[in-house]
Amino acid sequence: MSDSESRFSLVAGEGDGAILGLAAGDSAGGAWELGYSAITEQATVISYQLIESPDLDTDQLLRAIRELDGADDEEPVYRAESPHFRTWLTRAAAGGVVPEEEPSLDAAPRGVPVGVALRRDPVALRDAVVEVGRAFHSDLSSIVSGLVSASAVAASCFGQSGRDLIAGVVETVELTATQVGSTLKYAGTATWDELIADLRLLMDYVGVTEASDALAIVDAEAVPEPWDLTRVGLLLAAPPAERAHIPIEQAARVGGSPLGAVVGGIIGARVGIRAWPWAFANDTWFAEIGRRLVRGPNEVSDLPIPYAVEQHLISGERGFR
Repeated sequence: MSDSESRFSLVAGEGDGAILGLAAGDSAGGAWELGYSAITEQATVISYQLIESPDLDTDQLLRAIRELDGADDEEPVYRAESPHFRTWLTRAAAGGVVPEEEPSLDAAPRGVPVGVALRRDPVALRDAVVEVGRAFHSDLSSIVSGLVSASAVAASCFGQSGRDLIAGVVETVELTATQVGSTLKYAGTATWDELIADLRLLMDYVGVTEASDALAIVDAEAVPEPWDLTRVGLLLAAPPAERAHIPIEQAARVGGSPLGAVVGGIIGARVGIRAWPWAFANDTWFAEIGRRLVRGPNEVSDLPIPYAVEQHLISGERGFR
């Protein structure tokens, strides 16, 4: 670790605020009117796997994600899941995991815990994001959205921002294209080169703070495509913000809970564990998850079971606080 990284770790926690920030952004987006949604629920399951081991077992992870949908003859506890995720769960329950072919923003929030846990191992980060992404998506832009968020979170763990952060994201996607581009089978019309060019363009617009300006820069349609929103989120999250919640609000305004969660995760990784303006349940749980992703201990046996936490929340009982 360099001296600058060491100093940053002491000040801001080296990314330990990412999961709390993700939950805050999810809540700000309003997918579930009483707080965070299935976006954060999935992130906690992924985080638990990564706390125990940085070597993700995809089959085990998918089973754990399905458990919250009542896979073991229990009631489902997912809230306000996206249409893409609900389709995936339905197919999985019917006996087969079938990746979604349509573009989706769902992969981006899933990349947040990967970015924290594997922030010091860029090769493992790229491998894990692609592997998890392919389990849910066959559309290339969706998989790359996960790479964008994971690499941006990893950079933010060490205080990177602005042009440096976006340049790091571009490099990560370029290296991934070199590593798997010729072997990865995918749906959609976008190519690796086109997506990389889209990201590189953002380096000329660092400092944008208004979501409307960011949408114009990426030339988004009246209803932005998921890839447009991925780039909007990266632009909004890149500049250092004196009031860290403002970029999250901007992201949630145009991209709802998925984009709010991504920008919240990137900024949370940079600013550390802190209070956010939006009230939501289980905030101390999310803070502890973030701490363990960064500093351990590498066990979850003493943490609440995610299914039980969400079941209590839905039933109106008090969540873990």
